[in-house]
Amino acid sequence: MREWIKAMWGHHQVRYLIVAGTTSVFYVGLVAAGLALKLPYMAAILIAQVITIGCAFPAYRNLVFESRADVWKDFVRFLSVWASGAVAGLVATPFLVEVFGWDPLVAQVISIVVIAVASYLGHRFFSFRQKPSA
Repeated sequence: MREWIKAMWGHHQVRYLIVAGTTSVFYVGLVAAGLALKLPYMAAILIAQVITIGCAFPAYRNLVFESRADVWKDFVRFLSVWASGAVAGLVATPFLVEVFGWDPLVAQVISIVVIAVASYLGHRFFSFRQKPSA
C-alpha cells in the first residue's frame, strides 16, 4: 500500500487533485463563513479569494508542480491564471444566483468544478511550466 501511495504521489495530476481539492474546500468554507456572517455573497467570494491565494500559491508551486523557477515570476503567472478563474467564477456565480435563483454557495461549488480543469491546464503549461532540458 505504501508503494502505491508513493507511486500515485509521483504524478502531478494526483497531487493537483489533492491540493486543489483541499484548497477548494478551504475556499468554500471561507465563503460559507462570510455568508454566515451575513456578508453579501460577492464580498464573501472576494475575501475568500484573497485569503486562499496566500495558501494556494506555495502549495501548488512546491507540492504539485515542484517548481524551481524564480518565485516572483511564478507568482505573477500564477496570479494571472488564478485571476482568470476567479473572474470566471465571479461571472458564473451571479449568473447562476440571479438568473436561475441558485443558492450562492451551490453556485460557487459548481463554478469551481467547471473552472478546475482550465486552471490545472493554465498552471501546468503557464504558471509553473518547465523549460525543456538542453
